[in-house]
Amino acid sequence: MAKITKRQEKRNKMILLLILCCIAFIIYLMIGYSIKQYEKKMMNYKVEMPHSYQFALNQQMKSAAQFSNGIVWKNATKKQIDYYLNPKKYYHHPEQRYQFLNLGMSQKVSAAKLNTLLKGKGTLDGLGTTFAKVSRIEDINEIYLVNHALLETGKGKSELARGVKVDDKGRVGKGDKKYYNFFGIGAYDHDPVNEAAKFAFKEGWDTPEKAVMGGTKFIKDEFISKEHQNTLYGMRFNPLHPGEHQYATDVRWAHHNARGIAKDYQRLKLEGKYFTRYYYKQ
Repeated sequence: MAKITKRQEKRNKMILLLILCCIAFIIYLMIGYSIKQYEKKMMNYKVEMPHSYQFALNQQMKSAAQFSNGIVWKNATKKQIDYYLNPKKYYHHPEQRYQFLNLGMSQKVSAAKLNTLLKGKGTLDGLGTTFAKVSRIEDINEIYLVNHALLETGKGKSELARGVKVDDKGRVGKGDKKYYNFFGIGAYDHDPVNEAAKFAFKEGWDTPEKAVMGGTKFIKDEFISKEHQNTLYGMRFNPLHPGEHQYATDVRWAHHNARGIAKDYQRLKLEGKYFTRYYYKQ
């Protein structure tokens, strides 16, 4: 049997390396193509619900939905719920179409651009890098994250945004350490500030950065990753299981968030890319 020379061995290694590089390049192209096809599909994704709109409306009537006249909160009437629940009139509305923006897909907006939205917004000012970072880590739309935080914190100036003192025993208003909650998580209607502060304490959100990172992970795990709850509309009305596991009681919550998101996209001269629309059974 002929002995393989060093020259032949080197040539064989080069051929093998070339083959492996070609295989890796083909795999890379296939992955890239799959991602592009998925993104194209998600630009206008339609979901059919297994029940009628009337069923969804009836279930929402049992969910203690709230409506504010700007002064006091009251139980929402059937007419008010119907107005904000019925999605058809919002699908192509210049602002309200953002109720159906897929929140589970980052658009890779830069930290610098996010900081323009956060400038002068209290504790949130300058946190663009943190929002951009967590958006990529969790694959969450960053314009939504910024607007959700702005809405829940009164543009970064609420008590929860400034930080609430909680001592080592979990007593709100005691001690020297502050905890932050930018997304209203755990802010139950009966005592929103104290309950949200306790939640932030439990999660260890003792810096604004931790509140952004931890709050985003909570929203993804508890809502956006759930079936058909990856939009504002889905978070608020849970079309698959109407009246259950909903982010807010305010019947206009999705409406308010969508308006803010639309304005900020316009301000940045950008457009939302991925939308999911829900169609109830006829």
